[in-house]
Amino acid sequence: MDPTQCYLEMFEAMQDGDFATARERALALRDWLDGGGFYPPNYNPAEVQAYLASVLRRTAGRAAAKGACR
Repeated sequence: MDPTQCYLEMFEAMQDGDFATARERALALRDWLDGGGFYPPNYNPAEVQAYLASVLRRTAGRAAAKGACR
């Protein structure tokens, strides 16, 4: 796991409106960090946690709705 790449992909997916991918990356990064993984270098852990929470909250309904349409 490259937490920096995962974080950047999550950010880019949010910018692109790809909520399913953003949520997938957010969950992967959260699991990585919860499992003792390191934070992306040069990123403040508190800011990473806040953005993760924001992405997960903002994508909860959207990712589920998008998946239901398939």
